[in-house]
Formats: sequence, C-alpha cells, structure tokens
Amino acid sequence: MKLRGLALGFLFVVAVGLVLFGAQAPQYVHLSWQHDPTTTMTIMWRTDTDVTDSVVEYGPTDNYGMSASGTVETYTYARKEILWHTVELTGLTPNTTYHYRCGAEGNWSDDYYFKTAPEYGPRNMLRIAVFGDSRGGWDTLAQIFQVVKKERVQLIVFTGDFTNGAAQMEYDKFFSAGEGVLEYIPFMPVHGNHEMGLETYFGEFALPGNERYFSYDYGPIHFTYLYSFSEPEAVTQRPWMLQDLRGTTKPWKIIVAHKTIYSAGGGHGITPYLLDHWVDIFDKTGVDIYFNGHDHDYERSWPIKSGRIDADGTVYLTTGGAGAPLVDVGRGWWTAVSESSYHYIMLLVRPTQISMTVKRLDGSVLDSTMFLKNR
Repeated sequence: MKLRGLALGFLFVVAVGLVLFGAQAPQYVHLSWQHDPTTTMTIMWRTDTDVTDSVVEYGPTDNYGMSASGTVETYTYARKEILWHTVELTGLTPNTTYHYRCGAEGNWSDDYYFKTAPEYGPRNMLRIAVFGDSRGGWDTLAQIFQVVKKERVQLIVFTGDFTNGAAQMEYDKFFSAGEGVLEYIPFMPVHGNHEMGLETYFGEFALPGNERYFSYDYGPIHFTYLYSFSEPEAVTQRPWMLQDLRGTTKPWKIIVAHKTIYSAGGGHGITPYLLDHWVDIFDKTGVDIYFNGHDHDYERSWPIKSGRIDADGTVYLTTGGAGAPLVDVGRGWWTAVSESSYHYIMLLVRPTQISMTVKRLDGSVLDSTMFLKNR
C-alpha cells in the first residue's frame, strides 16, 4: 500500500510537471492581414520551445477539413526562449466565416472563428473600431475590447502605444486584455513611440510590406499606415506615400499614424515636421481622415486644406484614450470637438458615407458626425 501510494504520488508530480513545464498550448492568439483581406487571414500565437510545428486547421465548421503550415521564430524572454508562430491562410472565400484552431498535435488551441472581408460593393456596410494608447491601463483596455466585440466590429484599428516599453511582460498584459476578442477580429496596429523594442513589436504582429509603413484595402477604404517618429523618416516616406495615395481607386482614403498633426492636447500638440512634410500630400491626393494617437484625449478637427478650414479638406482625429493617463485638452482654430476621457471610435462605412460615433466607456456619446463622399 505504501509503495502504491508513492507511485501515485510520483505520477501526480509528473502530471503537474507536464502542466507547468511541458509543452504549452497556444497563447495570445491574434489575427491580422498581410495581404488581401477578402481572401487571406494571418494567425499568430506563442508557445514554449517544445512545440515547433506551426499548423492551423480551418474550415466552414469546427470539423475543419483544411490545414496550413507556417513559420516559427525564437525570441528570448526573461532568460527563457519562447516561440512565435505565424500562419497565413490564402485562397479563402470573401465574406465567409471560417472556424480554426492553431498549434500542433496534442497542443491545439480552442476552436475560434473569423470572417473574411466582403468584396467591395455599393450595398456593403462595414463596422470598424478605432482606438489607441493603452500604455498600462489594462483594465480600461480590456473593457474597450469587450465593448467593441459587442458592437460586432469586423476590424480593429489601433493608433499605437500598446506598452510603456520593450518588456515582453507589457505585451503579455496587452494580449491578456484582448483575450476573447483578438482571436476573432483582425487587429491592425500602427507603431507607437512607446513600442521602443522594435524586435518585440515586429516579432509579435504580422503586417503588410515592411510593417513600418504600408497600405491595404478594406471594402471602400484605402488605409495607409505611416511611421511618424523622426523628420528624416517622414521625408523618406513622401515618394511612396504619394504613389500609394494616387494609385488607389477606393472612394475613401484614411491615414493611420501615431503622432499628432493638428492637436491642441496638453501632451504633445502639433508635430511641426509632419505638418511640413505630409500635409501637402494629403491635400493633393484628397485624404479624408488622419487618425492618430499620442495625445491621451479625443479631438476632432474641422476639415482642413491648405492650412485653413475647407469642406474639401482632411479631418484630423486624435484617439488616445484606451487606458494611458489622460491629459488636459485645449482648443485650436482647427478644433471642432475635444474632451479628455477614455473612449473608442465606431465607424459604419459605406461607399458614399461614413457614420462616426465616439463613445465613452459608460456608453454615452462623446461625439458623432457624418462624412459624405462628394469629392
């Protein structure tokens, strides 16, 4: 009896050891696009080094029926090696729901699902959430994630500053705040100035092109993401930006960057070199909206062109209220609405109009406006 008890105890210890130290099920599963949102989806997740296979099983039901393999990269975190897995699914059908699980035999994730983007059409309406600057406010961020999921959004655009630095622990908290959401809704961020560890940021998100500045089409929108952190880089992007914006036939042109251009916020305000090197291109190419974070508040400008209020100009929108410490707001000649509060932006997008509603965390409406396509 004593030997049997020792044997059972040994088996219990082994079992616990396998749970604590053995092969790890996928963590921090999240979706993004590297290519066409109507026919592709990229899935990333993290494991320890015992799981080197990168496999996604997927299909119209949780019986799956199809599989794809991808790549794995090693990353050292707190003196321990971890693996980030990336699999891009291609050849998907537009406007279609797919179930999927990721991992490897014996270490599968739960069953999740996503829906591919619809092909561009006059009757399609898309639901998009925009917010940014979480930086340690994990409870606020988690609340926003859950609220936008209830809003049935099809895409989350993030204006940067996930974290307070390069530490992997910060990213872990970010992904934990997004659990139950990021597995289902594509998440397309822009790099913020507090994502100081480029290896950490670029290793944990799969984005188009060089991942610093890139573009993609989503329904009637052409999104252009820009890298905003120094004057030389702002100048370097000019030729690419001009070609990109002139080359699209989509009715809506939306820029996403982290740093402010027109802002009266108490944190940073106007960024002179972006005003000098980017705004003339926005004016020439008919950019509709410039989304940024950086100032931890909400501010919407009047439409601006050639340095003055003009109905045919670009609207500059600061959305930096996803958890970082709030700053006081001000008002400039360009300011239509401003408020220092935690919030998120909802866009209902059609080919000829975008309905925008900005909501505080209690559900009350901070701002609302309509963009009409007349140019």
